[in-house]
Amino acid sequence: MKTTIKILIAIAILNGAARVGMAAASYYQLKDASQELVTFGAQVSPGDIQNDILEKAQGFSVPLEADNVVVTRDGLHTIAKASYTQGVEVFPNYTYPINFRFSVEGLSMAGLKDSNSRRH
Repeated sequence: MKTTIKILIAIAILNGAARVGMAAASYYQLKDASQELVTFGAQVSPGDIQNDILEKAQGFSVPLEADNVVVTRDGLHTIAKASYTQGVEVFPNYTYPINFRFSVEGLSMAGLKDSNSRRH
């Protein structure tokens, strides 16, 4: 009987750790996808980048709302910031809210010219 209880507790702990790990993996996938969108989206409007981030979030099953995503551009520099809270069931019938937030930046090199290209 003692061994059974220990095994059940171990399974519950492993289950909670796996669920937290899956939530963290989704966060990092969204952050990486957002970094890619910002880095290679120099010709895309900030509003379209925001929509693309929201689509990626939906694909990763991340509860990200449009109000929690801000994309700004200043010249060649683009910044995207996002935050959300995801409830993770760490123990049966106990959901723990985890706050995630990130900021990614990209600098477009398309508008820059090589100094060596001026020498002919």
